[in-house]
Amino acid sequence: MTLTWILGTESNVRIIRALVESPTPISPAELSRRAQIQRSSVHRALRVLSRTGIITIVGPAASPRIALDDHSPLKEPLCALFRTEQSRFDEILAGLRDAATRLEPPPIAVWVEGRVARGVDQPGDPIIVCVVDDAHESNRPTHVFREVERRFAVRVDVRARPLSDLEEPIIDAGDELQYAIPILGVPPMALAARHRSQWVKRNIGLSETRDARSHALGRSIADRLALDPSIVAEAHARIQDRWSHASPSERKELDEWRRILATETAARLRAILTAPGERATRLRQILAFGPGARDTSSNRQEM
Repeated sequence: MTLTWILGTESNVRIIRALVESPTPISPAELSRRAQIQRSSVHRALRVLSRTGIITIVGPAASPRIALDDHSPLKEPLCALFRTEQSRFDEILAGLRDAATRLEPPPIAVWVEGRVARGVDQPGDPIIVCVVDDAHESNRPTHVFREVERRFAVRVDVRARPLSDLEEPIIDAGDELQYAIPILGVPPMALAARHRSQWVKRNIGLSETRDARSHALGRSIADRLALDPSIVAEAHARIQDRWSHASPSERKELDEWRRILATETAARLRAILTAPGERATRLRQILAFGPGARDTSSNRQEM
């Protein structure tokens, strides 16, 4: 039976839905992106769907475009089915939006995220509603969303998120928020971008402070090295002590310091300790001249 072939797999359903929503033929790559299916799975599904006559492939073989076939008697019924599905979803979003407007005090932003927002949900999956607030408002009552559950027979999972969460570097355009559906307030990607830029500015400042401290420590050691070259032997001893319990990456850095101490003159060592540039900064972060940690921002090493 043709409908069994057309609607028999999740991949086929996602592809048909994406084609219904597209006003023009689209490439397999774009179809893969919209349906959130791997390219290889799209090609397998298209081979099946082409045999049912529901899709047509247009354009040259090198750059084909896919569309629903206007001559298929199943096109309009399928379009009506998916449009009904979309209409119901739009009504649910409208209900969530109405509920969000009744939150007191008004939140900074509300959106739908997770599997429903991405269009990959399964029966019984909740609609995850994210409510973004200042930290002191993150425990606000959210019973207003219960009406949406009763009206549409769905489950709404409300998650409070303090504004500070959006400053974390893990949130970027390639992750979950790009699929989030705005309900109220500032759109999620705009809000995340704003606070990510603030996070970057602050951490650039912190990085610059760490680099300055690292450079100051290097100058201090270089000055002492000029007065007392014997501290090189102490550095060798510290490397030996740290190497036995260091991580593999730290051992690599310690081995580089071991080679430098064994081959470079005192004048060259002072130059390395005070030089600008990525390599000198990296070496100063694990100074062999002191027993401290890798992070020199809190280093209190004494030679």
